[in-house]
Amino acid sequence: MLVRGKKSFSHPAMLEVRKMIETVLLWPSLDGDPVSKSQHGCIDCLALMICAELQAGESFKDSTLGKISIIGKNCGTGNSVLGYVIEQIIHDKNDIVLNSKLDSGSSAAPIPPSFCICMANVLISACQKVSDSCWKSFARKALPYLNRYVEVTMNLENRIACIQVLYSAVYHLRSAVLPYASDLLNISLKALRQESEKERMAGAKLMASLMAIEDAILEHISEELLEVRSVL
Repeated sequence: MLVRGKKSFSHPAMLEVRKMIETVLLWPSLDGDPVSKSQHGCIDCLALMICAELQAGESFKDSTLGKISIIGKNCGTGNSVLGYVIEQIIHDKNDIVLNSKLDSGSSAAPIPPSFCICMANVLISACQKVSDSCWKSFARKALPYLNRYVEVTMNLENRIACIQVLYSAVYHLRSAVLPYASDLLNISLKALRQESEKERMAGAKLMASLMAIEDAILEHISEELLEVRSVL
């Protein structure tokens, strides 16, 4: 996929590949069992598809991004793999906030919580694999939607998973996250005030990465660091 670039996305089999990956990720599994190992491979495959898509530079256009909303059913992500992965996270049908806004007649079956965690792991894997020439594009196309989702979701596990994605993005995409540094800092501060130890730990990692990765990021959030002292 990385070698063939955009040609691979026009291949008729790619949609079937994505459906097959989705099926495997929906299977119940335990750590270390054969299904879990297959799912790890699927996660890396989707991550590489995202990297190839970003490298091609055409599959996830701004016109498509504008159709994705935090609350609603019609996202219009088209053939974009990155859009598809984000949609599976932010439109989790098990989420209390999102469910309250959906049509009461919706018959969509709930999906396993592990599926959204898998999708978050896809984004983490993509952060690790994407080339530096695509850092800004990746950040621009993913972070605004994840940031907003973290702010509104009532699903604790998904929120923690998304904060971990944001931490990975800061660590691997470095200065590309600068436009979103203030929002990321606010998310980390909010997480540090929560009762869940896992969420506080995720928030602490996000804050630490913001303060350690790039001087430009630290300068960007310098006026907000006084609030950090009050939380710590």
